[in-house]
Amino acid sequence: MKHTPHLVMAAPWEGETLPLSVLQWRHLNKVLRLNRGDRVTYTDGLGTLGSGRLGSQIVERGDEETTPRPAELTMAVAPPDNKDRQRFLVEKLAEIGVARLQWMRTHHGQGRPASGPKVFSWALGAVEQSRGAWLMETGPEIVGWEDLEGEVAVCEATGGAVTPKVGTVVIGPEGGWADGEIPPRLFRWSLGTNVLRVETAAVVAAARILSL
Repeated sequence: MKHTPHLVMAAPWEGETLPLSVLQWRHLNKVLRLNRGDRVTYTDGLGTLGSGRLGSQIVERGDEETTPRPAELTMAVAPPDNKDRQRFLVEKLAEIGVARLQWMRTHHGQGRPASGPKVFSWALGAVEQSRGAWLMETGPEIVGWEDLEGEVAVCEATGGAVTPKVGTVVIGPEGGWADGEIPPRLFRWSLGTNVLRVETAAVVAAARILSL
């Protein structure tokens, strides 16, 4: 049985077919060796899922449905100093259903985030791999405390153990938080006694929040 690929197709969708990019068509035709009429699934990254058939550099649209985003969780993370670790972080957060990723400015952070197009491509590939309906929002900007919105929890070793019901979780750098860096109004949350890498802490925190 052939693998059924899952594609992100840019909205808006008009007509009975969706055009494939040159790269998408080459991958489907040359790498996966699919033929016209083979089944594919697709999404606009905004909640719509469809099942169709492969045409000549197009997807013939079939049954489609709209699914709600599972959660509105934002992860604000100090970027690791290694691009492979950044890629792991982006892909795993996208796969488990995080709504948006923001890179966090911190006193001890030394990592520089990858370019916006590169991060977007990692998130897109993760959605295709996980067969998701929603594309995680990403951006090249580095945000500060003043940019965070809603209820915010900060992962910190001396924080409480109870998983908070918040919309934003902040993960600091491997160098830790500077004295007085965390605003006093924010909830401090401990992920346990083990010291976790940035990308590990982000995935653990997101998974716990999303399981509530």
